[in-house]
Amino acid sequence: MILIHGAWAGPWVWDALIPELAAFGLQAEALALPGDGTHAIAPEAATEADFRDCIAQAIMAAPGPVALVGHSGGGMLVTTGADAFPEKVTHAIWIAGMLIPDGRSFDDIQTQILGREAGFGITPHVEQSADGLTSTVPPEMAVSYFFNDAPAPIARVAAARLAAQPNAGHRIHTPTGPRFAELPKLYIHAQDDRSVIPAAQTAMSQSTAHVTVRSIASGHVPQLTQPGCVAQIIADWLSSGCVIRDPIAPVHTKS
Repeated sequence: MILIHGAWAGPWVWDALIPELAAFGLQAEALALPGDGTHAIAPEAATEADFRDCIAQAIMAAPGPVALVGHSGGGMLVTTGADAFPEKVTHAIWIAGMLIPDGRSFDDIQTQILGREAGFGITPHVEQSADGLTSTVPPEMAVSYFFNDAPAPIARVAAARLAAQPNAGHRIHTPTGPRFAELPKLYIHAQDDRSVIPAAQTAMSQSTAHVTVRSIASGHVPQLTQPGCVAQIIADWLSSGCVIRDPIAPVHTKS
């Protein structure tokens, strides 16, 4: 599994999940993305091509079949990678992630739900850099919108670890071909998410075919707050043979 973090986060956001997956015999690697503070490319220098190259290199470096797992904005790279490398990517998983296979952006999803020039979740609180190349999230807003279900000390530490996000990777368009529709897909729906709100997750999980939806009673980052539950959902789905279920009727799962 290649684990792809979302905006402002880094590979650290997967630290609690990786050993839980390992307990099920699932090998996972957290991917560093351009501008995340651990990648060689600085946030102000990152381009959309850098993001696409990053996921492509990770997929091709894998010795065998790959499952892509994307959280939040990292879901765009799941779609991008799965569509570009159908011979390598056998499964795709979104955790409160951006599954937008028709070439729209997350801004379009927000418009679909709230109307033109309206944003929900963290969107109104994002702070842009003076040069327009990066953005940041105030720690208090991150606690409220990303880590609302985490114990206060954990939420504060996680919020402090967020870094500048390259705007080049913030709204990647992800048009897909017919082979993507046939790919087995899992969407983990975070019921108490204040950032990628449930209505947006529902809209995205219904945007393509062959999507299994599983719900979890969590905020935006369940891999941090409920890693065992997330690992169980993923392992159960993989062991079931990825049977396709109705995305309109998710299974409600609590830790």
